[in-house]
This record gives sequence, structure tokens and C-alpha cells, in this order.
Amino acid sequence: MPLAVLMSPEVEEALGSQMAQQVRSITEGTCIECRQPLDAGPVNVVLAIGPLGSGSVRLVHDRCAPSAVVELTAEAEAAVIQPKGGLDMTMTAVMVEGAPALIARMVMTPYTDPGSGAAPTNVFMQALVESGFRLVTAGLDAAPLDQWIAVFQHHGRSLQLIILTPTAERFFHGTVARPPVGWIKAVLGRRRVLLLGGDVAGSHDDDQDQQLALLAGAAVRGQLVGARVAAGRPADFGLS
Repeated sequence: MPLAVLMSPEVEEALGSQMAQQVRSITEGTCIECRQPLDAGPVNVVLAIGPLGSGSVRLVHDRCAPSAVVELTAEAEAAVIQPKGGLDMTMTAVMVEGAPALIARMVMTPYTDPGSGAAPTNVFMQALVESGFRLVTAGLDAAPLDQWIAVFQHHGRSLQLIILTPTAERFFHGTVARPPVGWIKAVLGRRRVLLLGGDVAGSHDDDQDQQLALLAGAAVRGQLVGARVAAGRPADFGLS
């Protein structure tokens, strides 16, 4: 269920109607002020913008801070565009027509302002496209992408996952909660997983049917990209 998102007229104007609508569909997050999970109470949008027009959408409890546009320093703006530790995201395992897939969702939405009144460009999608990911249609499939690898191992009922780019940088490193039945077997059988990302609403807590509906919606809006990347256990890649 979406959060009770509130935004000032200044924030809404800066975001534009399309991105404002996407922000209002967010279902979970962490307050950037108190670092506690966002709850059923009102949630304010803080739009942080740097000197070059890049920035991020941040959420706060209504009790912690008002909705406003705030300025980033040049250093903070650079960290938003290309953070040293990789983009802050969650990862969800799903099955798409019998094939294993991972949904990458941003915790905060970084964007760049193209100017001339155009809608802000999502940095996450832009980075994926520049890395070889392609737009995904309603068929929810994508071509293979060489030299990316997704390595996982069991961590209780969940998985510990690391996704590496061709330059050995960490695209993601964290936990994937409760993969659906048959997901691991499908990955090991195919040696690949469909990695999807973009402006996907919802959260990792949504059930399988909800996840597929959200993916289909993002694909129809032209807001989903993907690629099939090599995947397996550490031993499958010669790792100890």
C-alpha cells in the first residue's frame, strides 16, 4: 500500500507530474532524518538538488522535517550521481513465466535535470542503459549481457547476493529475502537470471502476483530495463 506522501508545491513543480506520481506510489522507505522506517503517518518529500541540476528524492516523517527543495554541495551531488559504494537499492527474487528474475529497486530516486522544462531523467535507468541494459516490453524478457555476474549463497531462508559489473564493481551486495519455490533450481539450471530495474513501484514485501503486475505496468510505461546475466553459486565461478 502506498505511503501517505505529501509534497510542497515547490517540490511538485520541480519534480514534474510524472515523477511526482511515481513518488506518490512508493510503499516503503527509511526516514533520512531519524533513520527509522516510514510508517502509516504522513511522509514528506525532500528534493535535494546540486549545482549541476542532479539530485535525489528523499523521504522524511512529517514530524521530522517539512517538504522542501534543498541544495546539495558539488561533492554531495557527485556522490548522488556515482556513489562509491554503489547505488542504494533493494533486490527481490521472482519467477517470470517459469524463469528466475531479480527486481532492483532504488531506496531513493537519483535524477538529473535535463533543463528546458523536460522531465527529470532517472539516473538509475540511465546508468543501466549505458551499461548495456535494454528497455523491456510487456513480454518481460531481455537479451543476455556478457561479463555481469550474480553470485549467491544461502543465508538461512534468504540468499546473500552480490552482483558484479564487468569492471568488478559492486552493483549490489546484500540479502534477497525468501526467494520463491523453484527459483534457485531455475537459476542453477539456466546459469542466468533476468535482472530488471527502473521505476518499479511496490516493495520486496509484495507477493508474486503483485510483483508481476508492477513489472508489467513499468514495462508498459517504458520505465523498465533488463538483461540476462550469468548467475550461480561461488563455486560455479571458481570462487571459494
